[in-house]
Amino acid sequence: MIAEFTAAAGSSLEFDICIVGGGAAGLTLAASLIDSGLSVVVLEAGGRKPDAKGLDAYKGEVADAKAHPFLHHFRVRAIGGASRIWGGRCIPYDDADLAERPWVPGPGWPIGWQALEPYYIAAQEAAEAGPFDYDPATALPGRPAEFAPGLDGALVRTTLERFSKPTDFWKRYGAALTAAANVLVLLHAAVTGVRLRPDAASVDHIEVAAADGGRAKVRARRYVIAMGGLETTRLLLASSDVRPAGIGNDHDHLGRYYMSHLAATSGVVTFNGDPARINYDYEKDASGAYVRRRLWLTEKAQREIRGLNVIFRTHLPDPADPAHGDPILSAMYLVKDLVLYEYSRKMREAGPGWGGRLRHLGNILAHPIRLARFAVNWVRDRNLAERKMPSVVLGSPQNRYPIEFHAEQSPNPDSRLTLTGDRDAYGMPRLRVDWRVNAADLEALKRAYAVLAAELERTGVGRLDYSPDEVAERALAEGAYGGHHLGTTRMSARPEDGVVDPDLRVHGVNNLFVASGSVLPTSSQANPTLTILALSLRLGDRLRADLAA
Repeated sequence: MIAEFTAAAGSSLEFDICIVGGGAAGLTLAASLIDSGLSVVVLEAGGRKPDAKGLDAYKGEVADAKAHPFLHHFRVRAIGGASRIWGGRCIPYDDADLAERPWVPGPGWPIGWQALEPYYIAAQEAAEAGPFDYDPATALPGRPAEFAPGLDGALVRTTLERFSKPTDFWKRYGAALTAAANVLVLLHAAVTGVRLRPDAASVDHIEVAAADGGRAKVRARRYVIAMGGLETTRLLLASSDVRPAGIGNDHDHLGRYYMSHLAATSGVVTFNGDPARINYDYEKDASGAYVRRRLWLTEKAQREIRGLNVIFRTHLPDPADPAHGDPILSAMYLVKDLVLYEYSRKMREAGPGWGGRLRHLGNILAHPIRLARFAVNWVRDRNLAERKMPSVVLGSPQNRYPIEFHAEQSPNPDSRLTLTGDRDAYGMPRLRVDWRVNAADLEALKRAYAVLAAELERTGVGRLDYSPDEVAERALAEGAYGGHHLGTTRMSARPEDGVVDPDLRVHGVNNLFVASGSVLPTSSQANPTLTILALSLRLGDRLRADLAA
């Protein structure tokens, strides 16, 4: 069932499980509990569509606006959450991410990759991203496994990234949740506090603000905060009536170790041989899911250089620069304002002026047939298709490609979220984000580039032209990557080292759990959505067992 939350009815509600947040994590968790026999409520602060009031609630302070997006970007306060604007990229963490790495700050993961594997398989199905297979040799039988023939070896290897439709998780699960007798989804139910019992060992109730201005208490046997990395941390910090520093903050970890990813384009690779043999493009596997090859520095390489996890992809020339001479790139630039800000930010910030715009028009007029063919294919494969082409990628007749990196950021206690004195319309203190990068992360990125360059040369596959200093400069200039909000309620075996335990239970609070990217102790090279889904499904099994005991 789905309904609007009202304060009058709210205080009489009691459930087995209360899930705070109706995004990808919360809805996937709720859907996994449909056949559990447990009563479940999902509290979603937004409605069926985003609105200005909800967007305003996300606003806050950013210590360095050049380094980090404004806080109301990359987030959606409506049922489905940020999955409504998700690009759909699905990648699991690697074995190496969960293994012991003495050169990476922090205690690392308290669970091994084997604990996640069965839930990754289920998460893959939840995300509608095809089979759980990231090896091009088996996922694309009969097709080339390598990104570039002859390059794969002990240090650099071709792996796949997969793409969801992309999936809006309310469209994915909304009908089933609405029909389920044991699940209630409540809209415009803005949670403003997690209220502990006086002994601080358990939650007494959740405080909820209704759209009509009233307040209510919702009670459950177990509570799960699944509001995304920023809002989950904000709520726990603000719930300070019993624990003055916030819930889960007995050892000053809550809000610290804020990670995203370092991602930018730097350097140009020139491949040798036939350009047609470079496998840069999207393909579909047997299930119909889009996949794309990329180059990964193996665990052996990471250990040899004491580096962090990183992948490389070929990228487009800068669409804002009309010197590329390409009508497709020029058209992309000229229509950038029609694209979601989250996916056009870089082009919007690059302004070539009116002279540049005229040159873009010249590129289009010089090659109208090429642009028309592309436009027809794009409308078919992106606008009309249920499973959408993820993005624009173009080949190079010259066999020269800009190189894009997507790199791990290590945990840094000085990179953190804190509360300000300003409050939103619900009375919640707003967030302040101070995102910082360790100097060691930039040095690790430079070493990764050196490995790729050396392997291209050693194998005779090509040449990488780059400046190590520019690599670091580009990483800092691009700043925190989009909506990846990780690490601020990190998972740990001991309360002294983090906020939640290996079962995602808040240390010291026996009925409170977190399902969010904020629990990830490290950031990997991988986009976080698939791992968040896997951990949420794993939590669902834990809650079933917990409440059946």
